[in-house]
Amino acid sequence: MTPLGIGEIAPTAGLAPRARDLFAPRRGPTLEEAICAQLGLADIEVVETGIAALYIAMTYLKRQSPRRRKVIVSAYTCPLVVKMIAATGLQAVACDTAAGGFDLDLEDLARLIDRDTLAVLPTHYGGLLSDVERLRAALVATSSGVSIVEDAAQAFGATQNGQSVGCIGDIGVFSFGAGKGFTIYQGGAFIATDPEVMAGLRKVAAELTSQSALAEARRALLLAGYHALYNPLGLSAFYGARKRFWLARGNEIRAAEDDIPFPVAISRVGPWRKAVGRAALARLPDHLARSRERFDHVSKRLCAVPGLKVHLPAPGARPTATFVFVTLPAAPGIDAKIRRLWASRLGIAKMFSRAIVDYPDLRPLVLDRGTPHARALAATTITLSTHASLTPAAEAAVVSELQTLGGAPAPEAVLPSGVR
Repeated sequence: MTPLGIGEIAPTAGLAPRARDLFAPRRGPTLEEAICAQLGLADIEVVETGIAALYIAMTYLKRQSPRRRKVIVSAYTCPLVVKMIAATGLQAVACDTAAGGFDLDLEDLARLIDRDTLAVLPTHYGGLLSDVERLRAALVATSSGVSIVEDAAQAFGATQNGQSVGCIGDIGVFSFGAGKGFTIYQGGAFIATDPEVMAGLRKVAAELTSQSALAEARRALLLAGYHALYNPLGLSAFYGARKRFWLARGNEIRAAEDDIPFPVAISRVGPWRKAVGRAALARLPDHLARSRERFDHVSKRLCAVPGLKVHLPAPGARPTATFVFVTLPAAPGIDAKIRRLWASRLGIAKMFSRAIVDYPDLRPLVLDRGTPHARALAATTITLSTHASLTPAAEAAVVSELQTLGGAPAPEAVLPSGVR
């Protein structure tokens, strides 16, 4: 199904590493200072991973409100989030998504909010941003004392109405992991608009972070390996072969790498990785601009394909555009058809293999409330890469494959809930 001459396309539009980044000098602005200058932030703290940043945030909030135990998460989010919440001794509760979209269903959320609620975690995605302003307004009307922690792991560099994501809620977290756009292979960060909250988060981070030189040496080796293998051949060997192996065995969870355990130990990010990241960061604005151009072009073509729902960002939202969300018609045999597309080299994937309540190992950790909208979304939604290797030939192949799955009248593009 993949035409000859098309190599493995990464599932997301990552910022291409350059060898000279590995030799970046350590003098000059720190990575944190460079990020603040680029994103217009007052402060930021870089930590080991995005999930570590969330763990630090949840630990801090738990200490501030020890009687509150419930954390509301999207029913369509990363399984690691639920594992992290459980590791803090808190209870994850899945909130359904809006019908046909990715925002939290505010009616469902209103039923969940009570005196035991510590925080709500809206999720931003590489192709869409959550409407945090609308969420905040809903919380103001129904509750008090509930914090908003923006999970912007996929959205470093994204903005809403000109403001960086992560600044609208009380706390924001980013990931710099592989496949997230900007990367130091592993890495993450947290921000908070309130200086006192930021100081509290830093205190918790200092308590939880190990200064293990061995752990950082391993991360540095992985970053060097990433530079060597971020190419069609390396992606085929270390990403494509793995996903095809598990898809052939019917194991979508492992194909999507949804089975990663939560590491409670948190290691520091060393000065060399930060210097590599600072050098790469200078290229991020241009990379995001090109990714958004490809996003717009691919979305426009797919909107013309009958039977597809192309999910577009709301007015004022500028996601990182590392991929496009497309929902396919629910029809007999759709699972097998998605697996066939996923197994190709065309940059087609599933962001998460299923709704959060349907992972067997998470059932003891998350309150199962049905969440039918999220389940429908997870069953029929794929992601299409906007990577630079999406050549015209590859794009034509993607469109051709998706045209075979249509047949219904073409729907309008699906905007986040409440936006028309």
